[in-house]
Amino acid sequence: MLKRLVVEIGTGVDQHGQDPTRAAVKGVRDAMSRVCLVGLKEVFGLEDLDLMRVEIVVATPDPGRVRPEEVAGAVPFGEKTVRVVKGGMTAKGIKVPELGDDSEDILVANAALTVMVEV
Repeated sequence: MLKRLVVEIGTGVDQHGQDPTRAAVKGVRDAMSRVCLVGLKEVFGLEDLDLMRVEIVVATPDPGRVRPEEVAGAVPFGEKTVRVVKGGMTAKGIKVPELGDDSEDILVANAALTVMVEV
């Protein structure tokens, strides 16, 4: 039976370049930065971290432009799934073409990571 061990939320921002994948990856890394999964080994006895499952949900203003394989690559272990939905936000910043901007938009992505193990 698959059981959830942790759900963590993160936020990622791409200030220049308007790349929702970059914002999503930052959101996933932000979520991971607050989790230490000692219970995987100490409670569940999981020796192979690739046996855990990680569901990644990313909300961004332009979900069709997100590259899910890059988002999944931000999580170093486990069997990963990525679902991208409309959400996040944009805020007005400054357009600096030398930094890859095509608009003044700052993209914000939210990420939810759910770590599950078989028990």
